[in-house]
Amino acid sequence: MDGKMTPSGHNWVQGQGAGPRLKADGEEEERFDAMGNKIDSTKKKAKLSSAELRKKKKDRMAKRKAGIEVFSDED
Repeated sequence: MDGKMTPSGHNWVQGQGAGPRLKADGEEEERFDAMGNKIDSTKKKAKLSSAELRKKKKDRMAKRKAGIEVFSDED
């Protein structure tokens, strides 16, 4: 090498290319392992907004003050 860059590999300017398009996140297809068993996919929990988190914390504190045993991981 004489100090010159030689670009090679994927041409990111062309996008995904001519092959099949990637699926959207909303679509779920059935997945199977090597033995042919169906794999159940779990959906991720949506993150709560800061206002919802404060409201839940306030409710927990009120229940604790009333004498009800409450755990923060029950939500």
